[in-house]
Amino acid sequence: MHTETSPVRENPDERGVLLTLDADLTEDAKYGRRRLILTPEELKVEDPTGARLLVIPISEVATARNDPLVSGGRLVAELKNGEHVAVVHYSQTHSDDFAEAARGIEQLAKGEEFMISLKREKTRCEKCGRLLPEKDGICPRCLNRGKTLTRLASFLKPHLAAAGALTGFALFATLLNLVPPRLQGYVVDLVDADKGGIDTLVGFMPRNGTSFFTLVGIWFGILVLGTVLQAINGRLMAYLGSRISGDLRIHTYKAIEYLQIAYFDKKPTGAIASRVTQDTERVWHFLVDGLPFLLINSLMLAGVLTMLFLTNWVLAICILAPFPIVLLISMSVWRPIANKFHRASQKMARVHMHLGESLMGIRVVKAFAREDHEYNRFVTRSNELRDASNHAEQSWITAFAFMSLATSAGMVINWTVGGWMVFNGTLTLGEFWTISAYVALVYGPLQWFAQINNWFTRAMAGAERIFELMDMVPEGDGGSQKLHDVKGRITFDEVRFGYDPSNPIIKSMSFDVQPGEMIGLVGHSGSGKSTTINLVSRFYEPNKGRILVDGVDIKDLSLQEYREQIGIVLQDPFLFHGTIAENISYGKPGASMEEIMRAAKAANAHHFILAKPEGYDTVVGERGARLSGGEKQRISIARAILHDPRILILDEATSSVDVETERMIQEAIQNLVKGRTTFAIAHRLSTLRNADRIFVLDRGEIIEQGTHEELMTRNGAFKKLVDTQTELSQVIGAIGGGD
Repeated sequence: MHTETSPVRENPDERGVLLTLDADLTEDAKYGRRRLILTPEELKVEDPTGARLLVIPISEVATARNDPLVSGGRLVAELKNGEHVAVVHYSQTHSDDFAEAARGIEQLAKGEEFMISLKREKTRCEKCGRLLPEKDGICPRCLNRGKTLTRLASFLKPHLAAAGALTGFALFATLLNLVPPRLQGYVVDLVDADKGGIDTLVGFMPRNGTSFFTLVGIWFGILVLGTVLQAINGRLMAYLGSRISGDLRIHTYKAIEYLQIAYFDKKPTGAIASRVTQDTERVWHFLVDGLPFLLINSLMLAGVLTMLFLTNWVLAICILAPFPIVLLISMSVWRPIANKFHRASQKMARVHMHLGESLMGIRVVKAFAREDHEYNRFVTRSNELRDASNHAEQSWITAFAFMSLATSAGMVINWTVGGWMVFNGTLTLGEFWTISAYVALVYGPLQWFAQINNWFTRAMAGAERIFELMDMVPEGDGGSQKLHDVKGRITFDEVRFGYDPSNPIIKSMSFDVQPGEMIGLVGHSGSGKSTTINLVSRFYEPNKGRILVDGVDIKDLSLQEYREQIGIVLQDPFLFHGTIAENISYGKPGASMEEIMRAAKAANAHHFILAKPEGYDTVVGERGARLSGGEKQRISIARAILHDPRILILDEATSSVDVETERMIQEAIQNLVKGRTTFAIAHRLSTLRNADRIFVLDRGEIIEQGTHEELMTRNGAFKKLVDTQTELSQVIGAIGGGD
């Protein structure tokens, strides 16, 4: 049974309803409609007639949970008196929604703000109900191809002169191609003429040898001119196709660069990359190959039909009798075949995604000896692509065979009726030849119109995915207010944030960091350390509360100017494929060699750089693969030093390195943090001894703060973390000593 879920309301409506949610099972686990209604005061369940089946005051609810059942689940409310009430039953399809509903009920029961999210990935088309080729994807059946084509045509604006020339040449070439069949008919009548009728006319010329060679000469001249026009058309179309697809590629990449970080959290890298490569390639293929064919042959079809009826309208009607059959087959099969090709293209995208992922993680694959596993996964993906492509191609070949049969029937009718008319003397042999040539010009391209339709559909689907990406809300640039003489004071004012707003990671966090102060962030995994620095970096916006820089809300600041004041040194530093000098100067393009070397010296990197044969011109390889972890980290620190930010973020900057390298990195960090507001997440808690304050986080809240010495004397959470780490180090040391 299909049920619809009403939107979640962050604020009560006029009836005070926070949430309405439809269930598809009755109390005895049979199919039936039930509606859950949640208000700030009570939890209600109604049947399809609106009759109330259950009412529970929120004040009596202690907790809520979801119990899984064989074919679904049930929402259970635990009351403060210890009673457990089965509120509503639902099938597996709605389990995610009712899990969110249980969370919302608990929020109300605890007096917290009601904040849940029922946004789920779309798997079916909202119009036709068919399964989508990919989650949150585009339905090829309901794709508005006309609208997409119109938008695609807007990319022609910079190339209107070339587009106009192409249209003119295509029209002229079409008219020119209509002449040879008529000339061929004249030549046949001339050759077939009785010797005694030499003074009669064939078309517009007398029957003589001069006429014969003149007609052949005109015919050959038209062929030469047609070849030149074909070459010009092909070059113009290649020019336009490459320019348009190139513009699409550039616009798509720009859109990707400015998307919010949250988008990249949800989409695999390979799937995003396929928008720039595979989808633009489909558009290019259609523009270069499909569109010229469609344009020229559409004009040709109209011209040929005109010439057929002008030559002999009776025979033309007989010949075109199978024409509706060809159109019917074409129109009836293109949608299902196009859907099959669309599914095949999605399988292709999965192959590309798996290939990119396995190559990027090749070191992990080899480290765990998982080559066979990855090979088998690729074989599975490849076989899925093979089967989908085979199914689509076989369907197309079958349809094409029946269209060929209809085409052949037209030829048979032409030879039967036309031959009989020639035999009876009502049609000359030349006219019959002309009509036969025109028939070939009609039915030949007609067989391929379904293939053009397939190209068109695939190209429009690719273009629609590209435009979908372009239309996504980019990372907001905030306000226009600019920071002058940034001090670096950071204030969190009742900040609440969750990647899923209904499940906050940061809960009402407030603190004030003075300019130049170094703050250490510690806590168990999942406590909110990385989320805090993501908010400081403005990778995400708070769901509630404010983050201030020098007393100004960062939402009111220019995002680009604010980011220019931030430097980040990550646990796993990312280096681009280029030279060491290029990586150090990445945050300050145009920096002089003296500035680059000064930053490298401050980062304790100058010595090892000079030890390399090519020094600062050494190519680091993809992701810095040719450097050690410590070397990459010090180059990352040099990059941050040269960038000269007012706000610095260190995310586990000294983890996973040996003691000597850690000492050198620590010295570099001391040079880096001077005079900067710094947030540091440290793997080794002892490295935060020099921090001005340490925030101990637990479940998104600051439970302790103070200097290293102050926290150690309190015997609180921080002291326990340090003691646990010390004991673990001793155990590891003992194991190492035993070896």
